[in-house]
This record gives sequence, C-alpha cells and structure tokens, in this order.
Amino acid sequence: MIYLTQKRLMLESERTVRIRARKGDVIPKRVCGQLIADPIKYDLWRFKHGNSMLDVAERKKRDLQIVALRAVHLEQIHRTSLVRYLRKHGITGQARDMTLREFYGVMDSRRAAVTEHKIYLMSASSQLCAYDLLKMVGDQGGLALLQDYQGTYGQYFGMFCDRSRATRNQTAYIVTSFSVDAKAE
Repeated sequence: MIYLTQKRLMLESERTVRIRARKGDVIPKRVCGQLIADPIKYDLWRFKHGNSMLDVAERKKRDLQIVALRAVHLEQIHRTSLVRYLRKHGITGQARDMTLREFYGVMDSRRAAVTEHKIYLMSASSQLCAYDLLKMVGDQGGLALLQDYQGTYGQYFGMFCDRSRATRNQTAYIVTSFSVDAKAE
C-alpha cells in the first residue's frame, strides 16, 4: 500500500469533523459542531492538527504511519482527560474549581475552565480524526488497544483527581471499584 500524504490525512480529518458535527453520538457531534462554529478555533485546530498529520506523513512506510497515528490518538487521550473526568463525574462548582486548581494553580477558575474547554475541543476533534484514520487503514487491533488504554487511564486519572480533592478537603480518600468505560467519545 502507498503511504498517506499530509494532504490526504487533512482531507480525511476535515471530512471527519464535518460529518461528526452533523450526525452520530451526542458528544462528538457537539465537539465538532462547536469547533466548526468558531472560525478562530477551527483555524488553530487545522494548524495544530496539520502539524501532527505532517509528522505522520513524513514516515514513508505505512506501518510507521500507523504507529504515528496511534501516537496522535494516545496524546489526545491525555489532553482530554480532565474535561472527560469532570463531565463523567458531574463535578461542578467548588469541586470543579478545586480540581482545576490542581492543574492551573492560582489562575482564575473561570479562565482555567475556558482554557481547558478550548484544549478539549481541539484535542477531542483530533482524537476523533485519528480514530477514523486508523479505522480507514484497518488498524482494528490498534484501536482496541487505544480504547482499553483510554479506559484504564481514565480510571487512573479519576483516582488522581479524587485523591487530590480529598487531600485539599482534608478528608479520607478511599479507592473504590471502577468500571472501565473504554468507549471512544
């Protein structure tokens, strides 16, 4: 098979964003819709995602491109974890502010929330694109590994945040049993 060019990777990525903004699961639809609705964020996403796709395209062998696409997807799992955690656990108000403070220090909590949401929009969009690109090239095994990793990392990240909030509240932290929800959002 021929390797993928940056142009092809970006065409497929922009197609993914447009399609996912119109139909499909609620969260990807909302994420891609919000990205498209803001031309400044969309242009910034295109630039950053384009750089990632250039890194993929520079590998002239298909198997190396697949590994690079997996790395793009993996990186986005980490970048989207904070918003996913807040949403999944319904963390709002003071608890959300405390969690954001763990990552943003003394920055105003509203500003931190806006910053994190912007990062989330762009990263989640890139993750969806990498997912669809990996699906396009038939990397089902890699996608399964990435979904398992996302579930496991989500558990770890949740425990980190829960412990951090408990420490700040000077309350006991007890690890509870988590169920793995590895469904890509």
